[in-house]
Amino acid sequence: MKKIEQKIDEAFKNTFLLPREKAVTNFLVDVLSSEYTFREDDKKIEVISLYYNASSPLSSLFVLPNYEYYSPDKTIQVAELHLKEHSFQDYSPIDVQELCKKILNENNIDYSTYLDENNHLDYAHYWENQFGLETDFLMNCWRNAKEQTQSKMLGFLESSDGESGMFDLDNNFVIPFDVELDDYLRSHGFIVEKEN
Repeated sequence: MKKIEQKIDEAFKNTFLLPREKAVTNFLVDVLSSEYTFREDDKKIEVISLYYNASSPLSSLFVLPNYEYYSPDKTIQVAELHLKEHSFQDYSPIDVQELCKKILNENNIDYSTYLDENNHLDYAHYWENQFGLETDFLMNCWRNAKEQTQSKMLGFLESSDGESGMFDLDNNFVIPFDVELDDYLRSHGFIVEKEN
């Protein structure tokens, strides 16, 4: 089964992730290069939050100053990337399911036991890596953008529903729900002044 998972991983990356890499990286380069005016004043933004849509992580991305440190009242612009505007169609669970079926068929694997009455495949029996691949992809785009810009800005990846926790984009680390962001940053040698 491990080989099938790896084949589905590769197909998923090649079909859905890699074609979006340039658009996502360029968006993050613009964020890190201060192409967006988050505030009217000239306060330097040192910590941002990158949000993805929980139900469709690569349909749209939003960047805001991290509200743990910056007042939401002073935000005048949100940086947004809608991949449809870059000619990418959202991929649905049905698209992912069809990709999984294709790989299973190519490898002569009988998955009929896991089809429902509508012929939909419960592919979790074969592959559960989608979320991990999507978050790894976003973190990789962030690292590429940081290399291109040499920015010192810190970034945290969060889902729109807040259910998946917070990922440190710079260290590829999931911050536990019970850890305060300020404490986490201090433990890594960063002291960021909070806005009153």
